[in-house]
Parts: sequence; C-alpha cells; structure tokens
Amino acid sequence: MRFSLSLLVIGVVAMVCAVTSTEAKLQRGLAWGVNDNYGPRIAKGLIKWYWHWQDGPNPKFDGKLQWIPTFWGPKYYAQWNERKQEMKNNLPKYILSFNEPEIAGQSNLDPKYAAKLHMKELEPFARKGVKISSPQMVYKTEWLQEFMKECNKLGCTVDFIAIHWYGTTRDMAKLKRWIKTIHRTFNKPIWVTEYGVTAASGPNMAAIKKFHMDATAWMTKTKYVKRAAWLGCFEINNPPDSYANNKNAFLNSNGSLRDIAYWYLYSQQPHRRSLHHSNRALPTAHVARRALTHKDEEGNDIVDDEDTFDAPEHIVECDEYCQLRDKAMSAFELEHGAINEEDEDDDDDDDDKEDDE
Repeated sequence: MRFSLSLLVIGVVAMVCAVTSTEAKLQRGLAWGVNDNYGPRIAKGLIKWYWHWQDGPNPKFDGKLQWIPTFWGPKYYAQWNERKQEMKNNLPKYILSFNEPEIAGQSNLDPKYAAKLHMKELEPFARKGVKISSPQMVYKTEWLQEFMKECNKLGCTVDFIAIHWYGTTRDMAKLKRWIKTIHRTFNKPIWVTEYGVTAASGPNMAAIKKFHMDATAWMTKTKYVKRAAWLGCFEINNPPDSYANNKNAFLNSNGSLRDIAYWYLYSQQPHRRSLHHSNRALPTAHVARRALTHKDEEGNDIVDDEDTFDAPEHIVECDEYCQLRDKAMSAFELEHGAINEEDEDDDDDDDDKEDDE
C-alpha cells in the first residue's frame, strides 16, 4: 500500500510538472517603443524578453529581461552599427532580421538583395553561435520563400521564422490558419514578434481583450510557437502609428498599467476571461466611456483611461494585408490540402526544438 501510494504521488507530481511546462512554454515578450522610464512597470511576471525595431537595450529594465537586437534594414544602418559595437563583447543569444520587408513603408527589400544583406550582416553572428530569425514578414509567403531559396544558395542561416500579425477581433480562426500555414511551409520554430488588432476594424475594449487572451492562450499550447509579443507598449492615446488599434495599449496616459497589461503580465490561466471588474457592464463599440476600475488579484485598483479616439468612419473587416494573407493561405491549401482549425499539429512535439533559457 505504501509502495502504491508513493507511485501515485510520483505520478501526480509528474502530471503537475507537465501541465506547468505546457503553460509556461510560450515566452511572452514586449515590442518596446515607449518611454524607457516605463520599463520597470512592465518588466514583471511572465514577461521574459523584449525587442525594439532598431534602438538599443533599455537600461531601465536593469537586465531583468532578455534583450533581442534587431537589424531593421538599410534605413537604420547607423543604429545597426551601434548594435554591432554593443555586441562585440556581449553576444546575444538571438538576433531579429529585417522588419516587414515586403511592405513599402517598412524595410521594403527585394528578397534576393535581402538574402545578400542577411549573409553580409547577420551570418557572421550565426557563425559565432547566435540564432538568427527570418525577416519579419507580414503577409507575403512567396517573398519569404524566394528569400529562403536565395539564402540557401548563399549558405546563410535562418534558425526560426519571425512574423507579424494584425487583424480584427473576429479573426481568431484566421490567425491559427496563418500560423499553421507558415509552419507547414517553412518547418521551423515561429516567433510572433508583433500581434494585435487593427484600428480600422473598430472593436470595443472587451472584444480586444478577449481576442488577446484567446490568441495568447492558443499560441501557448502550440509548441512550435516559441515566443510572442503583443504590440501594446504605448500609452492608449499615443499609439505608434495609425494602423494598430490604440486600445491594444498596455499603458494609460499617465503610464499606469491597463487591465489588458495585467492579464498579459500575470495570468497563466487562458480560460479566465476576466479579472474581477467593478463595473460588469463593459461599454459597447464606439460609445464614449467613463474610466473603468478593475481589481487585480491583490485587490488593488487598475483604472483604465477613457478612450478619446473617435471610431473609424468606415469599419474595415479585411484590409489589403488581410486579403493578401487570405490569398496566400488559399494558394497553400490548393497545393497541400485544407488546414483545419484544430489540426493535431497544435500540440505536436516536432523536431523544431529551441533552447529558451
């Protein structure tokens, strides 16, 4: 009886460890683009790493988070040269490659030229043991396929695929389908270095938070998605551009954390749809709202600022990038077969192992 009880205890401990490992597998990060002084307010809980599009590390994090340098592209060569100087005596574990290379307003690179630039600037670090991402694509799989083909010819290294994703709060199935398409196309680990909701889709805060939790929860259980960074490191009424929804924000106008930030930093319970809320009647879309008071798990108030942005005049359910992404997914499925929303590969222990210490 004592022997059987011991075996039972060992089994229970093993199951608990397995669940904990699964929950903690996805490393949540920050796409940093706000006042560095806000760093200590966000470098907490489940946050493990951060990156900036071209600038250097934030000293206010005080080494608490892993810093991932980025070579944005030729436009920011001066900043990249600064990063190279910083890395001479302090090699990072990872480097992120070009930012949104298929978009005219971003790094906007021809795939063959990008492969040559990758070989020149990033391959020397790969040969020193640094893991290098693909260029951080938004929608154009054929761009990345051509890049990878040229990269293979040149002998350059791509250890994992980095992508960005933006859509509406009703696009959860599309997000899953897109990430599955990328994984099946390139068969490498995936980092979602930006994800969020578009401004033109015009959702309310409740819908954004639900999508945020659902997306993060799904990526957490999808073993080939290694890291993710919600685009929320900004004050609600000071978004980085007009494309991302200002309600993605982690910060109020005074720099205090919003309710969505609290969930991202601290919750390991994806099924938990909401923290305690002092006003259960969440506002409907496009209606001016009073500040809402939320309670964290210690009973402290979290107050969300009023959203002063006007609703978009025309709601856009599927913008240009969404349409092009849909086209790419359809082309993939036409050749390889349909991707189901709940394919078994969500939880597969495949060969794309990554050491995420």
